[in-house]
Amino acid sequence: MMKVLKTKRTVIKETKFDQSINVSIFIFLSILGILTISVFLNVVFISLSPTTELIKNAGAYMRFPSRPTLSNYIYVLGNNSPVIKAMIVTITRTVLGVALSLFVTVLIAYPLSKKNLPGGKAIMMIFFFTMLFNGGMIPTYLAVRSYHLLDTLWALILPGALSVYNMIIMRSFFKSLPLEMEESAKIDGCTDMKVLFKIILPLSGPCLAAIGLFYAVGHWNSFFDAVMYINNRNLWPLQLILREILLTSSLSSVETNVSSNVLAPTSMAIMCTTIVISSLPIIIVYPFIQKHFVTGIMLGAVKG
Repeated sequence: MMKVLKTKRTVIKETKFDQSINVSIFIFLSILGILTISVFLNVVFISLSPTTELIKNAGAYMRFPSRPTLSNYIYVLGNNSPVIKAMIVTITRTVLGVALSLFVTVLIAYPLSKKNLPGGKAIMMIFFFTMLFNGGMIPTYLAVRSYHLLDTLWALILPGALSVYNMIIMRSFFKSLPLEMEESAKIDGCTDMKVLFKIILPLSGPCLAAIGLFYAVGHWNSFFDAVMYINNRNLWPLQLILREILLTSSLSSVETNVSSNVLAPTSMAIMCTTIVISSLPIIIVYPFIQKHFVTGIMLGAVKG
């Protein structure tokens, strides 16, 4: 009879110091998560509160509205609302920007992942240099103006089309793929482009989803480039509209509306409603990408 050898599984015991560190980290992250969620819930509650209740309970924190209403959202998203126009601009910018950025990132990361690329190390050092130093705000503005991109949607997309950090993650992911797949495909007659689009990219779904989420959040939250390059209010993104509301709104309008029969939303309600509207798309999309997000980042970090 054959004897079955049983191997003992080694278990690494945590020291008391390690356990105390883990408990401390857990408590700290729990407190930070509770504070973050409570702040966002307070914003949501204010956006759902009627004007009379907000005036009555001014200064209250985390008070669930007794009569929740969507009147603030109807007011903000009413006819000819700048928020709707800005939402369309932001969605268009995000979709075009993510598609272009992923395309450029893949085309740069794939050849740089090859060891036999002539001058690959020097090219990689040039890209890495741009992570440490850049031309500055004024030279960038002059470059955008020289290409006649001012007051166009492309001024918000082309200058930041490539993130070197994301390209390095994508390059590391490509380097972690088995080289035998590409060699067998080339034996069958595939060119480098066919290998990339027919074999490599179908296997790169998790990494593409993670990098795409990075680019999408960056485009969605960006506003400073619009401040520099866009003068036409019809091309303002949503974050720039939110910035204008935060900077120019005041509570003085509440006093003039108290005596009227129909109260307009307070400035705080308008700000909170706009914040919820601007945050909602990312909150909806993230759960569907989250599983690919973790997997893509881990796969892209296997090799440097």
